Amino acid sequence: MSFQRLSVALNAAPRLLALLAYVVPYAVAITAASAPAMAQSNKEPLHPQRIITVAPHLSEVVEAAGGSSRLISVSAYSNFPESVKKLPITSDARSIDLEKMKQLRPDLIIYWRGGTPESQIESIKKTFRSIQVISVEPKKLTDIANDIETIGKLLGTETIAKRNADALRSQIADLKKRYQNKHPRKIRVFYQVWAQPLMTLNQDHLIADIISICGGEQLFAHEKLLVPTVSREAVVKANPEIIFTAVDTKQMKTDWSMWSSIPQLAATQKKAFVDIDGDMISRPSARIMQGAQKICSEIDKIR
Repeated sequence: MSFQRLSVALNAAPRLLALLAYVVPYAVAITAASAPAMAQSNKEPLHPQRIITVAPHLSEVVEAAGGSSRLISVSAYSNFPESVKKLPITSDARSIDLEKMKQLRPDLIIYWRGGTPESQIESIKKTFRSIQVISVEPKKLTDIANDIETIGKLLGTETIAKRNADALRSQIADLKKRYQNKHPRKIRVFYQVWAQPLMTLNQDHLIADIISICGGEQLFAHEKLLVPTVSREAVVKANPEIIFTAVDTKQMKTDWSMWSSIPQLAATQKKAFVDIDGDMISRPSARIMQGAQKICSEIDKIR
């Protein structure tokens, strides 16, 4: 698939951008251009007090780390916790308002490495040379808990961050105990990212970790691209027993006729076509556990 075609898909769907954003291996890194934390003095606070996030899920991670009251600006489509809906927006999937950011005088900017365009990252680094700019990018569910703790240490809110991170780890452990090795046979799963062109995920995506935990065999997991384009014929040949896709709102319903019209398809015979709220599966925050539970329970239903 060409870069141009992928760009069209990205502009058309924020949830697709979210799904594509796990490209680089997990890291939590302070950029080379970042300065140390705010000076320890009687006039300046020890820990960052004015935070800007540059991806929708990052406000959720900051909230879990105990820093939601310090958020001063977020990206478009940020909707959790409720308080962030009232904050000014300084970025979206295609652009960033550096002038507005400067006016807000942040002392910490957090972006999603792999989910934020490189051009935006470079602009942020050049503009904010004297403050901390950090990146986070989970590849496994447990990495989200690590992100929460890392940000909590930076903010000086280690206690609440550790409590929430440990709670998330406990949920992950419970999900693994209930589903991962429950049955010797894996259920064949096709995760449909996009219908036209038909796109899915490989084994390096965070959702692949969820499918594995849920006892599923992810079709096309060994494709080289993180989000490969596949043919309808290839999917039919692989014969998935269940097909998932994310939707932008709970009210949206997917047109499954492309698959349900094929009577020999295992997913058609099992009536196993499942919509998942994109906010609960496409954002690497603690809320993704709701989407993970949905995937696990749906897979378990058709055994």
